[in-house]
Amino acid sequence: PTHLKHLNGQVCQICGDDVGLNLDGDVFVACNICSFPVCRPCYEYERKDGNQSCPQCKTIYKRHK
Repeated sequence: PTHLKHLNGQVCQICGDDVGLNLDGDVFVACNICSFPVCRPCYEYERKDGNQSCPQCKTIYKRHK
């Protein structure tokens, strides 16, 4: 199967959706330490109901605007 090429090239490693942009129009980055690609809905879920940390480097997620 061919993989869909997203506009910004970032695909969420949890759900497979496009990572998307933040309020400034830049690619959304959930983890400032390792930049593991996670979309905002998965990030919000992880912060609220999940481990509250990056799936890759385990750094505790900080609140994003």
